Amino acid sequence: MMNYPIYILEDLIVFPEGKKDLGHCEFWENTVHKIVAEFYHIPAKKLFNLPYCQRRARICLGKVYYGEEFKQSLLKNIIKAVHEDLEFAYDEHECRLAYDVRVFNRLIAKDNTRNYL
Repeated sequence: MMNYPIYILEDLIVFPEGKKDLGHCEFWENTVHKIVAEFYHIPAKKLFNLPYCQRRARICLGKVYYGEEFKQSLLKNIIKAVHEDLEFAYDEHECRLAYDVRVFNRLIAKDNTRNYL
């Protein structure tokens, strides 16, 4: 069964090489936090423990399990990135955590006026 995490960073869909089945935290700690840090020009070590600060989902058996507002444009971006026929399914577990988002927003506040919650 193909089952793997994705992170949704604005228009960039990040998923493990080979669509490997990983936990979100492991994927965040090994890969994603570095991408986010580089994009926002903040030290990676400050993001290491914030795996719930970005939009995320899990792909499993043709579904994108996602905990936030479904948008067809987002689904199209995910399908294009992973080259699979997919549909959304709600999963509360995939929601961002307000605390992580607040910490992230404070980290980027100096250089950016956007709010990600």
